[in-house]
Amino acid sequence: MSISLSNAKIQWMTSLQETRVRIAPSPTGFAHVGTAYTALFNYAFAKKNKGVFILRLEDTDIKREVKGAQGAIYESLSWLGLSWDEGPDVGGKYGPYRQSERLETYQKKAKELVNSGMAYEEDGAIRFKNPGKDVGWKDLVHGEISFPGGEITDFVILKSDGYPTYNFSVVIDDILMEISHVIRGEEHISNTPRQLALYNAFKVSPPEFAHLPTLRNKDRKKLSKRRDPVDLRLFREQGYLPEALINFLCLLGWSHPDGKEIFSLKEFVALFDLKRVRAAGPIFDTEKLDWMNGEYIRRLDVDDLNSKFEIRNSKFKALNKDKKLAITSLVRDRVKRLDELDTMAGFFFEKPKVDKQSLALRAKKLFGENYKEHLESARRGLEEISEWDIETINAKLMDVVTKNNFKTGDFFMDLRVAIAGSRFTPPINDSIVILGKKETLDRLK
Repeated sequence: MSISLSNAKIQWMTSLQETRVRIAPSPTGFAHVGTAYTALFNYAFAKKNKGVFILRLEDTDIKREVKGAQGAIYESLSWLGLSWDEGPDVGGKYGPYRQSERLETYQKKAKELVNSGMAYEEDGAIRFKNPGKDVGWKDLVHGEISFPGGEITDFVILKSDGYPTYNFSVVIDDILMEISHVIRGEEHISNTPRQLALYNAFKVSPPEFAHLPTLRNKDRKKLSKRRDPVDLRLFREQGYLPEALINFLCLLGWSHPDGKEIFSLKEFVALFDLKRVRAAGPIFDTEKLDWMNGEYIRRLDVDDLNSKFEIRNSKFKALNKDKKLAITSLVRDRVKRLDELDTMAGFFFEKPKVDKQSLALRAKKLFGENYKEHLESARRGLEEISEWDIETINAKLMDVVTKNNFKTGDFFMDLRVAIAGSRFTPPINDSIVILGKKETLDRLK
């Protein structure tokens, strides 16, 4: 059953006045994609309801705190476009927003419970007394949830070192910061009964709870930092666009009313409703993310994409402008991540190392052809060209194939490997145009 506070004094009225939500990551490591997922849904809920989105740091686990982790959280969420209205770095009237700066408050509130007989001291710590009542609530994602009172045993709220436990500090913070809705991962469902008991002890009406489904990998196991790509920095380094990653996260547990897969953060906010969040754990499918990122890349104009390539690759940036734009135009429809510029087009700005032994073996084993004959015939034909354009090159190379009775696929594959160092490249004739006559002939030699 749900906790009844009908006769209690309500200390704040956020449910009637203002929507206030928060995320509260711990700076104990890198910025996790799960943090971004939770932040996204909180952000959308706040903006949809003209409310306030708060960033709060749960930094009381001093031993596990990682240097630079706070900055990584700020940077990663900002990169994704998830700006917060209140937080440690931007301030706000409900601060401080770091738990380590609120220790006196937790200690004072714990003493209040001791003085009221709802908690007691033991071995230097303070424990909350088991209220022994059944606890339930209507979750905005999972529906009715209840726990028998016997499961809420006496629990520590303030440790002997003066630091609060999670279940205590989060309740105090949410009360004093006037949080109206707690939107967080479903792993916190088991914490909720203890927190509701504390709200009841303080005679405060609790916020509404919505527990989001846990993100899972393709094997339907919970995403793990030891097994899965979950560090937001990796996504950025690999060349995922923030708009694409946000779009992908929107569809994890939520569906667009019109069935659309590509849409903006602004559109997501306008349509967001917790009623459309499914309780079943969504699959974090990196293949779909790659596809979606490729769609976003193709929507960039050539100049914008070119600038992104320049930022990532100094060798590419050193090329002349016309060549860079030509390369960008050639690969735009073929790359799914920005880091694929190196594997797809690295041969343009760095001469490839061609393994001649492997090339000869491939030709002999697969086709029974002499790759040297292919390449020498191509070199002679291209050397005769005066107009170095795609139409002339296409015609000349097909003429070489026809006159020598070469197999077309074999001929162009040898040409591709010799010039680009790989069997997987953009169209080789277009690549030859961009490389230029001298460089192409040098590589064939």
